[in-house]
Amino acid sequence: MRTSSRIIVAIGALAGGVAGVIALTAFNTASAGPFESALEGMATAIRSVEHRLRERITGPGRRRHLEWFEEVRADRSRLADPPRVLLGAYADSLPESPDGVLRLEQALGTTFPLVQLYVAWGDKPEHAFPRRTVTTLSNMGSAAVITWEPWLSVFDNARHPHLPLRQMRDRHGLASVARGDYDFYIDRWAADAAAVRHPVFVRFAHEMNDPYRYPWGPQHNSKEEFIAAWRHVVQRFRAVGAHNVIWVWSPHVAYEYWDLYYPGDDYVDWAATGVLNYGPIAQWSRWWTFDDIFGGDKYARLAAFGKPVMIAEFGSLAVGGDRAVWYREALERLPERYPAVKALLFFEVGSDQTVTLQTIDWAIAEDPDVAPAVRGAIPRW
Repeated sequence: MRTSSRIIVAIGALAGGVAGVIALTAFNTASAGPFESALEGMATAIRSVEHRLRERITGPGRRRHLEWFEEVRADRSRLADPPRVLLGAYADSLPESPDGVLRLEQALGTTFPLVQLYVAWGDKPEHAFPRRTVTTLSNMGSAAVITWEPWLSVFDNARHPHLPLRQMRDRHGLASVARGDYDFYIDRWAADAAAVRHPVFVRFAHEMNDPYRYPWGPQHNSKEEFIAAWRHVVQRFRAVGAHNVIWVWSPHVAYEYWDLYYPGDDYVDWAATGVLNYGPIAQWSRWWTFDDIFGGDKYARLAAFGKPVMIAEFGSLAVGGDRAVWYREALERLPERYPAVKALLFFEVGSDQTVTLQTIDWAIAEDPDVAPAVRGAIPRW
């Protein structure tokens, strides 16, 4: 069949798929659960065909630069010990668009094998497993790292009358997760994760030992409740065959006793933490070097678990010091200084209000000093 004929066939398939989605949606717009998953699966298939068509016309593009990663991500054992540090990023254009990640790649002169997403628990479409985005990233040659946040108060009491009232859920909420009260959501997410077949990193309930940030922290839950919830979630995924999920345990190493939250070797694939230098923007912060935040006893204790280590959020603000120097010193000979580190994800967020009332800027793609400093450091690895 000639190329033009193949293109026509592909376009016809796309049109038919779109028509099918519209027809199904019109048939029952009020449906939820499996019906929504079916629609999502159809939309994902359409997007995959569309991607292959575009790649056939324009060439492999970005994926060509990640050919070395194809064999790595196809083998879980190789993902645990990749041949080089896996770089990645989260950008605040996600999940709507990968443009922020692509801009950062262009600025740094590299292509990221990992791309991070943040997904909260809840009933709305944005709380479902992001199958379309994960598939799109896979088609582009990358693997998704999903930070999965158990915001229990988001679920609607009318749809889930067995749950406590919203204002009551956070107190010992992880014990409720461990009892199975949220299996209706976990199981659907797990089934959708298994269906994509590609490797997916899941960073569940990160910074669980921070008493100030998240409702799944120690102000509401004991370490035993966290461990029980973690193990329960992992077991539910394994029960539906979601063996493509790679579990990333991610404490906040600035607080004491974080290692007591470790769920056990059988339930953890990677260990992670964030390395973010806030500078002197608040009373609790000052200008910290990368080694201040991550080095010494913190790194040694994290590496002692024998798991590959991921720096899941990496960045510095510009206030209080020389940001270009900070990045250059952090990245200089990093694999030699911290050999357990196997992944590092840039935090490319230009408008962050998650910690302070003021908006802070972590983005470096357009910084004329920082981007060259990073670009000069990472090829030496």
